[in-house]
Amino acid sequence: MDINETNKISFQLTEVLKKHMNFIGGIQQFFGVTMIIAGALTCLGIITAIIGIPQIIAGIKLFKSGSAIKLTTNGQKEQDMVASLENLYGFWKYTLISFIISIVFTAIYLVMIISYINSLSYY
Repeated sequence: MDINETNKISFQLTEVLKKHMNFIGGIQQFFGVTMIIAGALTCLGIITAIIGIPQIIAGIKLFKSGSAIKLTTNGQKEQDMVASLENLYGFWKYTLISFIISIVFTAIYLVMIISYINSLSYY
C-alpha cells in the first residue's frame, strides 16, 4: 500500500441533503458569532481572558466551518467540505482547551473559597 495514496469519499447531494447542510451551516455560523461575542465579553477581565481567547478562536473556526458547508452545497467542491471539517476540528480543539482552563480555574476558585472559610473559623 502506498503511503501517499488518498482515500476518496463520494456522496450524492440530494435536495434534502443540501437543505440540511444549509441549515447546519447557518446554525454553525450563528453559534460561531455567539461564541465570539461571549468570548469577547469574557476577555473583559484580565484573568478571564485566558478563557475568552480560545473561545473567540473556537467561534471563528465554527463560523468558518459553517461558511464552508454552505459553499459545499452551492459550489459542490470537495475543497469546501475539507475546509469545513478542518475548521470543525479546530473548533473542537479550542473548545476543549477553553473547557480545561475553565475546570482549572473553577478548582482554584473552590480552593480559595474553602481556604477563606477555614481562615474565618480561626477567628
